[in-house]
Amino acid sequence: MNPLFIFLRPWPTLALAACLLGAPAAQAQTITSSGALSFGAFVAGAGGSVVVDSSGSRSKTGSVIPVLQGGSATAALFTVTGTVTSITLPSDQGGSGDVTLTRDGGVETMVVNAFTKSLSGQLLQVGAKLTVGAAQPPGSYTGTFNVTANFE
Repeated sequence: MNPLFIFLRPWPTLALAACLLGAPAAQAQTITSSGALSFGAFVAGAGGSVVVDSSGSRSKTGSVIPVLQGGSATAALFTVTGTVTSITLPSDQGGSGDVTLTRDGGVETMVVNAFTKSLSGQLLQVGAKLTVGAAQPPGSYTGTFNVTANFE
């Protein structure tokens, strides 16, 4: 945004305004979500885990069966503006770093943890591990997690 100057005095104010206009603008420092973390569709079986790494690749453990219906697995995407010195995910904040997902329209839960990250230029990608219980009820599960960025 360009500043608006109204000159009520002659030269001294004009000289000061010219100096202010010549100063470099401060760079915006933001982190904005541009895509959700998704573990894709799967069948719980006797339980296990689904891992989406920071590149968006999905793997599984236990008897979880990945399926290709109902959406694909994706890493969370964030756009970063400014010079980042550090990024903190739930796994970096001490404790378990667990985030609870709740089934839409129900009370059933699953836990997400072991968050990973990859920062390339202005794109931050975040992955994690979802723990799936035996005979986990089907449905959409949602939750939120915090990402903190420190800037120069």
